[in-house]
Amino acid sequence: MGNHKAVTIQFPAPLPAEILCPICEGNKCKVCDMTGKMKLVVDAKVPIQRNLIVKYVSNNLEQIALELSRNYGLVPEVNTEEVFECNEKRQYEIVKISSLGGVIWIANRLDDLESPRYFTTLKELTRFKEGWFT
Repeated sequence: MGNHKAVTIQFPAPLPAEILCPICEGNKCKVCDMTGKMKLVVDAKVPIQRNLIVKYVSNNLEQIALELSRNYGLVPEVNTEEVFECNEKRQYEIVKISSLGGVIWIANRLDDLESPRYFTTLKELTRFKEGWFT
């Protein structure tokens, strides 16, 4: 895995703020000058651990996709990518469906009745277009 610059996020918080001392939990210690509280005057920044974010998204993809759709109106994109002729003058429409979870291509025959063909990788689709699956 390549080296990535450390990224931090800033939490929105009203500053300055006074919080319970996280060391002594309000029981007074040297860190909080025996007050049991600490004053925050700088924004809280936390380093992002990308691998944990990717793992979380992967483990919760269905829920995240639902939240994105509900809150931001994100829905899968469905587009006709191209219409092409394959061997023996067979004409196909390639429909691309892309969403947060990935991409799938569907080849629909236009000039004759035939079941649609589904491709989950670009390599499979390319081989089909080159005539390998006909």
